[in-house]
Amino acid sequence: MDGGNTMKISKKVLAAIILVSGIIGFLVVLPVHYALEETSGDKFCVVCHEMDPMVMSYQHDVHSGKGATGTKAKCVDCHIPHDNLAKYVLTKAKNGIVEGYVHFFGDPDSIDWHKNRKNRESYVFDNGCMSCHTDILTTTASSQQAKKMHAHYTKLLNTDKEIKCVSCHTTTGHGGQMRNYLEYYKPTLKIYENKMLGERIKAKQEFFGKDYELSKEEREYLEKNTNKKSGH
Repeated sequence: MDGGNTMKISKKVLAAIILVSGIIGFLVVLPVHYALEETSGDKFCVVCHEMDPMVMSYQHDVHSGKGATGTKAKCVDCHIPHDNLAKYVLTKAKNGIVEGYVHFFGDPDSIDWHKNRKNRESYVFDNGCMSCHTDILTTTASSQQAKKMHAHYTKLLNTDKEIKCVSCHTTTGHGGQMRNYLEYYKPTLKIYENKMLGERIKAKQEFFGKDYELSKEEREYLEKNTNKKSGH
């Protein structure tokens, strides 16, 4: 009898442990899932002003939801690896720490984004592309040239000559406009700084609305040009 009662008690304890563990797991996973979702898209990324050119140019691309299907890719869909969940979360956490530190304690305005674009193969992940474009390498709907290039891509996989999706699709995700927006923020030729500052203000007004907060440099530019127009 005692053995039977012990068995029954053990089952009840086990059931209680499973129930409590499930509740704790849910309470832990839910905020993590919420945090991942809230920090995955352009609305979050644009909080850091150094991301303005990337987010504004993204709005011109089919991946922003402008396509016929209205499908919208999040920033993390391209810029975080998707081969496994642990790597996804760890990479996102690492990026958040590094980028947060640079934003608050470093000098983000000194970053050479023009130069960094050449390193795109290291921060745009093929498995992110393939998670949406699942049949891109096998579909018969592609053009002959696309089939030829995708066959070439497949042939080079796992070799020292391996290429990435962005090796060819260099402007994907930003509608071919990112270079223009980067020029507005940091022109490669000093002679165009004044003109590009005016273009930056126009672009920000269009994207954020006319009530966005002006930087000191932007306020001085507008005041100077207003005075010129009024003859003062």
